[in-house]
Amino acid sequence: MKLPNELEMQRDILGSSAEEAHALLALASLKGVGYWTLFKLKREGISARSILELSDGKEVTTTLTRLGAKIGASGGDWADASRRALERAHRVFDQMENEGIRIVFPDSPAYPKSLLALDDPPAWLFVRGEASVLSEPSITAVGTRNPSPDGEWLSKFVGINFADWKAVTVSGLAAGMDQAVHNLSIRMGVPTIAVLGTGIKTEYPKGSGRIADMIVSEGGAIVTEYLPNDSYSGENFVRRNRLQAALGKVLIPIEWSPKSGTAHTVNYAATLSRPIAALRVTDWPDGRVVLPRNAHSNSRIFTIPRDQDRFFEFVQKALAEPLRTREIQPNLI
Repeated sequence: MKLPNELEMQRDILGSSAEEAHALLALASLKGVGYWTLFKLKREGISARSILELSDGKEVTTTLTRLGAKIGASGGDWADASRRALERAHRVFDQMENEGIRIVFPDSPAYPKSLLALDDPPAWLFVRGEASVLSEPSITAVGTRNPSPDGEWLSKFVGINFADWKAVTVSGLAAGMDQAVHNLSIRMGVPTIAVLGTGIKTEYPKGSGRIADMIVSEGGAIVTEYLPNDSYSGENFVRRNRLQAALGKVLIPIEWSPKSGTAHTVNYAATLSRPIAALRVTDWPDGRVVLPRNAHSNSRIFTIPRDQDRFFEFVQKALAEPLRTREIQPNLI
């Protein structure tokens, strides 16, 4: 299928990534084609634009259904269907550009190399705001949606240190600890990154749009691997947590339980050998905060305020250490 003149011009300006972005959005607009189908497509080294350019509708149907899509046979109508899908993609792409949203692929300089430490790095990212902060040395700080008074105090203690660490922060925009981290980052004048478990155009939790706007206006970023209008699910949030763990040079779980979303982030950080600075207050029982068995040898539990100096130095040292990454996988480009 021949590309429209407009897309050819954008390709000249932005390179093949613009073409692939349009193609990705076009396939995502097809009924029955979702995130997992497109993710598997990329993992197999098949570009979205190569699917659009196929002339055989049966081949398209066979390929997409094999990867989990629930679509009917396209037959000889694929040329027309792909043309209309690309027209829809143009409209979505233009709207996203107007809202400051871009699609970043692994071969882009804006793609954070820290994510390449993952066994299954995102095949693309939707980014709203300042994409460059994704590659800055950062601190991931997360915690429960329902903090205790002790947890709220710990979050403020951590947040006040952001001004001196002068590092980008990463959290998940969830109610409770995550939003506290974002708000305290803004208060301390450091950029903050919100990693979503939904599409970038889905407001979750309800009412979080105001904080998201502040994050962007203060030089931070909103990022997700999910398709623009994808809703929330337990699986999406668990997978989101691996991105939080990978983006940070150090993880600070502020208040959490062994069976929680934060625990998933802690376990991902341990698998990635990221240093973990877990916190407790003086009168918490010893078993309330426990690090995973496979935690980085440099991970520690700090009692606050008794260990506040050692905690500060631990984070500062972790920020100065080189970050383990991998080469870009060819099948993700």
